[in-house]
Amino acid sequence: MTEKRNTYKAQKRTDYKAPNFTAVDIDLTFTLDDTHTIVKNVTTFKRLTSDTKAPLVLNGEDLKLNYVKVDGIEAKYKDVKNGIEISSVPDEFTVELENVINPSENSSLMGLYKSNGTFCTQCEPEGFRRITYSLDRSDVLAKYRVTIIGPEYGCGVLLSNGNLIERGTRKNRPYAVWEDPFPKPSYLFALVAGTFDIVSDTFTTMSRRKVALELYVDRGSYDRGLWAMQSIKDSMKWDEDRWGLEFDLDNFKVVAVDFFNFGAMENKGLNVFNSVYVMVDPTCATDTAFYNVQSVIGHEYFHNYTGDRVTLRDWFQLSLKESLTVFRDQEFSSDVANRALTRLHAINVIRGPQFAEDASPMAHPVRPEEVMEMNNFYTVTIYDKGAEIIRMIHTLIGESRFKKALNDYLRKFDGQAVTIEDFLCCFEESAGVDLSQFRRWYTQAGTPHVKASWTYDEANKNLVLKLTQHTNPTRDQKEKEPFYMPIRLSFLDKDGHDVHPAELSSDGFIIFNENEQEYRFTLDKDTFPVILRDFSAPVKLDAPYTMEQLQHMLSFCDDAFIKVDCATTMQNRYVHDNLEIAAAEGVLREPAELIASYKSILDSVDAQSDLILINETLKIQSIANLMETFDKINIDAIKYAHDALETKVAVSLVNEFVQLYGKIKASSSNYSVTDMGRRALNNLALHMIAVAKCAMDKKTEASEIVFNHYNGSKNMTDKLQAMTDAVHLDLDCKSEILKSFEKDWSKDALVFDNFFRVQATVPNKSAIDNVKKLLSHPSFDGRNPNRVRALTGALALSNPVALNDISGEGYDLLCKQITELNDINPSVAARILTPLLSFRRLDEKRQGMILNNLNSLMQMPKLSRSIYEKVSTALKE
Repeated sequence: MTEKRNTYKAQKRTDYKAPNFTAVDIDLTFTLDDTHTIVKNVTTFKRLTSDTKAPLVLNGEDLKLNYVKVDGIEAKYKDVKNGIEISSVPDEFTVELENVINPSENSSLMGLYKSNGTFCTQCEPEGFRRITYSLDRSDVLAKYRVTIIGPEYGCGVLLSNGNLIERGTRKNRPYAVWEDPFPKPSYLFALVAGTFDIVSDTFTTMSRRKVALELYVDRGSYDRGLWAMQSIKDSMKWDEDRWGLEFDLDNFKVVAVDFFNFGAMENKGLNVFNSVYVMVDPTCATDTAFYNVQSVIGHEYFHNYTGDRVTLRDWFQLSLKESLTVFRDQEFSSDVANRALTRLHAINVIRGPQFAEDASPMAHPVRPEEVMEMNNFYTVTIYDKGAEIIRMIHTLIGESRFKKALNDYLRKFDGQAVTIEDFLCCFEESAGVDLSQFRRWYTQAGTPHVKASWTYDEANKNLVLKLTQHTNPTRDQKEKEPFYMPIRLSFLDKDGHDVHPAELSSDGFIIFNENEQEYRFTLDKDTFPVILRDFSAPVKLDAPYTMEQLQHMLSFCDDAFIKVDCATTMQNRYVHDNLEIAAAEGVLREPAELIASYKSILDSVDAQSDLILINETLKIQSIANLMETFDKINIDAIKYAHDALETKVAVSLVNEFVQLYGKIKASSSNYSVTDMGRRALNNLALHMIAVAKCAMDKKTEASEIVFNHYNGSKNMTDKLQAMTDAVHLDLDCKSEILKSFEKDWSKDALVFDNFFRVQATVPNKSAIDNVKKLLSHPSFDGRNPNRVRALTGALALSNPVALNDISGEGYDLLCKQITELNDINPSVAARILTPLLSFRRLDEKRQGMILNNLNSLMQMPKLSRSIYEKVSTALKE
């Protein structure tokens, strides 16, 4: 007898139907218990449909139902798929029901779960139905009153959304009552119960209201929450100053938990965070971690208006809240940290994982048309490409009109669940702009390829710029219409001066909205265009710059992206031009132009330089990013060329890097943007010196320098760089550094994740053996998403060389772990599966090995919806 396989049906955006009922008031009582939590749910419903015979259908999954009453009378109901149906209900009525859940066995971390001693919820997108029966959809907004009755032990803190109404003790059990005055959808419900240290502060709003701020962290971690608290206050002030948006509750609470599927969650008034994005101090966290805490704190706080006050009609509109809020958090980081760094980081996400997603079987529009598992669509396309679309709107209409339109949108739709179309129509009306063609950014998947060329018209003294655009077919769309995009331009003359022709608007951009267009500019012959300044549209640009022109822009252009892109382009050309030689493992030429440009930069570095930008410019890009510049991927040749490029640059400039190392030192171990730049450049110098020494048969010297760097630092940024170089370059000091790190940090889960991550990202086959060994490490916990991401996730998502090792062991190991995670946490499993989906870009042997593994996954009898959607889509491609 053949075992029945799971089959899943996709949902279509066009299938949306308004709810037959809405919930008005929801009164929940939780009697918490590790394995037997009782949830009493009293909800007032109101009929919206004219069909008086329409039954009430409530969503519910993995719930044990004790009873259901309608207006106080026990009601008949029938079980339906993922819920219950109650017939013959009046137009307005109250349903009382009670159900039981088991938080301790909820390893998916969706709904209410208990881990590491803390009860916690995650309800977005459809987790509330795992807590109690409800209309678990984003377009049903209700007011919540929540009573939490804690167990007799271990839960001194009982939290939910809104304002605290009452707290005390009943029958030796603590309790608390919370009321949220703002209607909200079920995905914004939150409950946390546990034992914490509390970082408290206040913020006085622009109308002089005092808001109580509370940040809940692990016991003994008070100091590690101070930066997050400052970031909360900075976010609140910035939202007032930039957008005029004032916080609307009497208190704002943030809780840090170790077991969490996402980075953070914007539950109204009670944000829940992965501890990674809260708990930092210089001894345990890198500069990047500090930067990320500030950014993510801002992101979740900014959702208070763009996501909470104005929410989503349905999940196909996810980018409505996420892209707008990502844009807002990027602007926040730009204003309070460093604009160039923030922009470059955002661009790296687009040109790396987002372009890769566009080229994969899972390519989808920013507003998807079809979804099987919504958790699979919390993607870089929805979030980050969506943010680039918002940025283009900002470019097109300018800051003042954008601010007016945003405030008009928030006023018009306050307390409503709306669509991307509502947003666009509001901006059109408010800003007086036509976004008809621009909408294609929301409806068409894929990355536009823009090709530029230019000639000089001697007779008319015109530079003639020609642009063409083309977007490759995706599985859902074979033909693509031209996109509407702003292309920022400037022009450089032979002396490095900016020239502004009369034909170029004062805003500095042109509109490109046809398959092919020409633009004329009155300029001297020796002037050439600098195209796509600030990465003004998320496209791949092919421009025929000579090496001399790239060097000229790198020296004289004032745009951070253009500077870094020129260096990146020179690196790309070197790898592409030498790929055949690399495939044969031959001797590659010197990257003379790149070395000359880098030498010029290094010779001029001083304490007054923009060290962050210099560091970004001097970096040799990752193998993963280089892979995305090829349609067909020869992973071995790309790695060979990448390593040769890095080695030749390091050896040629070793004296310059030695002079730089230690010359630009951070003023202290503490975090600041200035010291972040100093440490970054100093650590880049360390890495390049170590690479050069290894290539020059001076590996012992490399080991001594790296070991001294590790031991001489009190800052995690420096220690982690030294540990990475020691492990990845296989230096003699590797074992001693790893032992020291394990001794110092094995009891600190967040920091110790680095121990796993560094060993899983060694760019060769040894990483596979490392991962196999570390899976048996006493500190490895397959139920902890952070630890899984640090080990198996790092191999899958951050180590394409080891994952794609020709032995196939990387594929086998990853799929074995995915099989185990399928039953524990399918959303994490589906995430780390992603790199295998684009297997058709690899050589035939690797394709065959991945195909065998994917087919094996499909044979699993209880394959989760998350994994099924991704694997089945890849196999259909």
